[in-house]
Amino acid sequence: MINFFRRTKAYVVFSSEYLIGVSTYGDHHTFDILKYKRIRDKLIVKKLLKVKNILYPKPCDFSDIKKVHSIPYINKIKDPVYVNQALKIEINTLWDNSVLEYFKAVCGGTVHAALKAIELQKPVFNLGGGFHHAQPDKAEGFCLLNDIAIAIKVIKEKTNINNILIIDLDYHQGNGNALIFKEDPSVFTFSIHADMWLKEKAVSNLDILIESSISDNKYLESIEKNLNIVLEQINPGLIFYVAGSDPYIEDELADMQVSRAAMLKRNMFILGQARKIETPIVILPGGGYGHKSWEIYYDFISTSLKGKYNV
Repeated sequence: MINFFRRTKAYVVFSSEYLIGVSTYGDHHTFDILKYKRIRDKLIVKKLLKVKNILYPKPCDFSDIKKVHSIPYINKIKDPVYVNQALKIEINTLWDNSVLEYFKAVCGGTVHAALKAIELQKPVFNLGGGFHHAQPDKAEGFCLLNDIAIAIKVIKEKTNINNILIIDLDYHQGNGNALIFKEDPSVFTFSIHADMWLKEKAVSNLDILIESSISDNKYLESIEKNLNIVLEQINPGLIFYVAGSDPYIEDELADMQVSRAAMLKRNMFILGQARKIETPIVILPGGGYGHKSWEIYYDFISTSLKGKYNV
């Protein structure tokens, strides 16, 4: 039985390698790479994040990356020029592999978070990750590597957990995970989104397309109703939650109208459901753009560290 009432309410995975700067342009110019540091720093200032709550990961190595991504693709991403072009990143030098190292670090963090969630039987937040657009042989939407898929492959090799649920509440559909696990009945992909990302649709086990103008109440009702449907179908041994902050009304790229208060209610509802069914949960920030994006994930982590499940 999961003890959600022990003194330590949740854990946070973070590495200094998450702070590698990425200078972007085009559609990704509003991505704030420092938002994870902002979250960590405020949690420390508010005395919510203590040494005992922090978990330090190792970067993901290529032996795990190749469980999801093809060898030709892995060879391509070792070339900084290819990475810069694929992700629309400003080139520093032709020999700078810092972007790949950033993605390896965050992917290692998601793997570590999953293993620790199972071991500690507590919610684990990664201060990075949720790269749900990355496919076996293709980068998309600022996602070079699919950290969730890699972590799932590792978990299935190292544990006896089979039924895994991905809850994706990012503004965009998690098309990479839908594609990767479309033939795998042990992984259930559930996505509520306002944008399909691509015209060529990948199909999740349950996709709910909503209007960008949806009200707070309707948004929360849709999540509750459809998650209950999912949990009636499967009994997950592990949950990955992509807690995208881009439905937030002040997001600088997306066009949804969800309030900050409703975003917190959404997030705490998901955590509460994991608690209710006694299932380990890994939480990832996913998408979110602009100078206020970090506040949504901060609200979620800070409330969880306080042990408050009703907001």
